[in-house]
Amino acid sequence: MTQLLCAVLVVVLAAATVAEDAANAMVMKAFKKCRDENPIGDDEMAKVKEKVVVPDSHNAKCLMACMLREGKMLRNGKYLTENALVMADILSKDNDEMAEKSKKLVETCAGSVGVDAGGDECEFAYKMALCAAAEAKKLGIHPPDF
Repeated sequence: MTQLLCAVLVVVLAAATVAEDAANAMVMKAFKKCRDENPIGDDEMAKVKEKVVVPDSHNAKCLMACMLREGKMLRNGKYLTENALVMADILSKDNDEMAEKSKKLVETCAGSVGVDAGGDECEFAYKMALCAAAEAKKLGIHPPDF
């Protein structure tokens, strides 16, 4: 879940843009909580750490949805773009260029994937993570270490 579980997952979407220790600690706390609720195997965890492939098991997708909920970016089946944009600003407060890239990523993925989870938050989060991974690569955004 590279950038989205990374990330973001959009805690990951936005948090994936941050290198600060405090932001990484916040992402890690949410990640651990979500991983406890949606366990993923060592093979999928390796994919997350390698930041190469977005894992696609049901639990991995639901872990991503949990990350979005923990970041207050997904509520009642709706992606809250404004919250994601605020999170991008907060997590990139010391780096204007990264904040702009993060906001562009959020806006692009909200436009591409949409903001309605359509009853399946896990699948929605997976689609957002795929978009985030592709956009982060284009924009030169690097996810935090897990």
